Amino acid sequence: MVRSNVVERLVRSPWPRLVLLVVLLATAIALALTNGLHAVDVAKAWVADLGVLGPVAFVVLCAAATMGFLPLSVLCAVSGLLFGPVLGVPVVWVGAVLGAVGSFLVGRGLSKDAVERLAGKRMASVNALLDRYGAATVFVLRMLPLGPFALLNYVIAVTSLPLRGFLLGTGAGIVPGVVVYTALGGTAEHPSSPLFLSAIGALVVMTVGGAVVARRVTKRAAVPEPAPQEIA
Repeated sequence: MVRSNVVERLVRSPWPRLVLLVVLLATAIALALTNGLHAVDVAKAWVADLGVLGPVAFVVLCAAATMGFLPLSVLCAVSGLLFGPVLGVPVVWVGAVLGAVGSFLVGRGLSKDAVERLAGKRMASVNALLDRYGAATVFVLRMLPLGPFALLNYVIAVTSLPLRGFLLGTGAGIVPGVVVYTALGGTAEHPSSPLFLSAIGALVVMTVGGAVVARRVTKRAAVPEPAPQEIA
């Protein structure tokens, strides 16, 4: 039981995802500043040799990894590192959207109780927001840079929101984060470049702004407990 609670906390918390991203970027920068730069070039050359199959393979792996709770931020950084900050954006975006749809469809087959045990209090908050704002809720939640991307897919799947609304909100909402994280990965070899520094600045703004929005959203989504009824 204790082990299960620890796993659930790790899945729900944004900090493991942030730590993974920082480790990934730090490793890429270390490789770029040391003799490891050759290893990065080898990986890029290997992907380039695959031709059009390279992006296709990454899309498939990205979709599967998304369904398996691998942080989207890490996938974006890897895509940027392998395909660059331009091509890497549509490649990881397609994979993330496909993975989100796959999670949504799988989630439709799960029981609501099972998802509630995984999501905890977030389930009631998301339901409250969906009842009030509909598909716009998905768009806003996807804009939060450290939100639990995979978990949210399964949570929304057991609500009444249709697939179309989920797809539109997800596809549009993840764009800013995908662009920023992919730019970080694509320029990690050049940490002093204007694009890398701009991406860092954008990430800071998104994180701070996301924290403010998340707090306000949480307050609005608070589900009041029913008042005790008097016994006549």
